[in-house]
Amino acid sequence: MLKQQLYERYLPGYSESKSNEEKQRLWQQAAPETIYQLNSELQKLHGEGADFLSLSDPMRAQLGVTIWPDLLAMDIAFWREHQHWLMHNDIPPTSFKRVNDSSLNCKIPQSYINQYNGEHLRLYYQSQLVYGRLYSALHYILNHVKSAIDTWIEERYPYQLPSELYFPSDDEQPTRSQITYRRSDNFNYQSLKRYFNQHYSSWLGEQYLNWMLELNQQLNRQTAATYIVEYCDAHGSPCVDFICKNESTLRMIRPDHFVEDMLQMASSTHYLEHEVQLVALDIEKRCRAEGW
Repeated sequence: MLKQQLYERYLPGYSESKSNEEKQRLWQQAAPETIYQLNSELQKLHGEGADFLSLSDPMRAQLGVTIWPDLLAMDIAFWREHQHWLMHNDIPPTSFKRVNDSSLNCKIPQSYINQYNGEHLRLYYQSQLVYGRLYSALHYILNHVKSAIDTWIEERYPYQLPSELYFPSDDEQPTRSQITYRRSDNFNYQSLKRYFNQHYSSWLGEQYLNWMLELNQQLNRQTAATYIVEYCDAHGSPCVDFICKNESTLRMIRPDHFVEDMLQMASSTHYLEHEVQLVALDIEKRCRAEGW
C-alpha cells in the first residue's frame, strides 16, 4: 500500500490537504491508537533490515543504517563526521568514506567514546512496532547516576534554613515586620540556593568527563552483553530501551539483524542497577569531600 493510501486510510483528508495547519490538526485530533497503527504501517515502508529499523536523528540517518557491518562502525562514522575532526586534525572529514567495509571494525580511534546516548529509533520487535532508544551502558549508567546525584543534592542542600523563619504556624498571625523579614530571608535563601546549584553544576561539569573516561575503560574491559528494558509511553504504545554494554558489544550487533543480535546476548538489567548504585555512591563521597 502506498504512503498516500495509508494516510488516507487512517487520517481521511490528510493526503489531499494543501495546508500544513490542516494536516497538523488532523494528526493531533487522531486517537493515539490510530497514530500507532499508521506508524506501524509506515515503518514497513521506511525501515531497513530484518526489523524495519530506522533512526530518528537526521544526522545519523543520512549516514545510512544497514550499510554498516555493525553498530561500532556506524558510530565511529558518526563520531568522525560530526565531532572528531573539530578537535583533531589527523583525520579530516573528507578522508572517511561511507563504505560497507568490515575492516572498519578493527580500527577504533584512540580518543573515541561512543555516542549512543538514547538515540531514538523505530523498529519491529516481537512482531510489533516499538519506539526505541539505543544506549551504550556508559551513557545509560551516567544518565541515571546524574539523576540520582541531583536528587541527593536537592535533598541534602547544605544551607537549609529553619522553616519557622519564613512559614508561620497555623495559630500565629504574623506582624507586618515579620512578614517583611520572612520574605527577605526567603529571598536570600533562594538566592543562596541558586548560587550553590550553579557552583555544583559547574563542579559536576568539570568532573563529568573524568568519570566518563574511567567508566568507559572499566566497561570495555568486561565481556559483551546487552540489556533490554520494555515499557509503555503515556499513550500505551510499546517502547524499548536497547543497551549495549561496551565496544565489544557494539562490534557484535549488526544493524540489519539488530533484534536477533540484541536478544542473543541479553542479560539481566540488575547489573546496570548495581553499577548505577556503585557510581552514585562514589560520586556522593566526592561531593561530601567538597563539604556538601
